[in-house]
Amino acid sequence: MDSRVCIETIIRLDSLEEANFIYESLIPEVNDHHFERSQIKLKLEGTSLIITVNSQDITAAKANISSMLRWITLVCELTQIIPKKIVNTQKNYPQY
Repeated sequence: MDSRVCIETIIRLDSLEEANFIYESLIPEVNDHHFERSQIKLKLEGTSLIITVNSQDITAAKANISSMLRWITLVCELTQIIPKKIVNTQKNYPQY
């Protein structure tokens, strides 16, 4: 892809557990979607999520960054709603 626009966004989170949970939640979204006009890379470094968008144009880059930020917001909101026993990186779900 001949990229004309490259945007790197770094999001620093409060804890390693929170960063890991958000990363694990987003990585399927990044890996499963293929975009014609852009490419998204997601990296976890300590408590920081690094989102890199390489795109053919600014419109596609903006759409991809906005989408990733909406996903992050959604995951953060869900961790506040869902009990902590269910939401963790250990995948210790209650037995029924």
